[in-house]
Amino acid sequence: MSMRKRWFIACGVVALGVLLATVAVLASRSGGDSSRPTLAELAAKNYRTLTKSESRTLVTYADHVYRCVTAHGAKVAAPVASSTRIVMSAPHRSARTLLGYLSACDDTVGPPPPKASLQARTGQILVYLPKQCLLSPTEVDTAA
Repeated sequence: MSMRKRWFIACGVVALGVLLATVAVLASRSGGDSSRPTLAELAAKNYRTLTKSESRTLVTYADHVYRCVTAHGAKVAAPVASSTRIVMSAPHRSARTLLGYLSACDDTVGPPPPKASLQARTGQILVYLPKQCLLSPTEVDTAA
């Protein structure tokens, strides 16, 4: 084998080694991104355990919401408390429909208690204390 041919093979082996090392480094860096939890996974774990006092406060607020939305015609079950949230079941109701009822009650019921969240989701209205804010700053309309 000629010296020139050995030189090209050696260069090819070195280039292949560099390429494989680069791919390995990039794969290990992007592996961290793919292991980040999705928004749905974060939301599912975003409920604080309520103290007795917090639970009483949120149940009282949920009762006011319940009375108002049912007065506006919403087919919603009475609030049910758990250790992490208050749920008003609304089978076969879209989040958009439930949000319409909640909006109609804004002036009557007012905002949720401090640090609490009131949410309309498909089939339910929730009142809870989130562990953290999951709202992306890029999604907030600052003109409002």
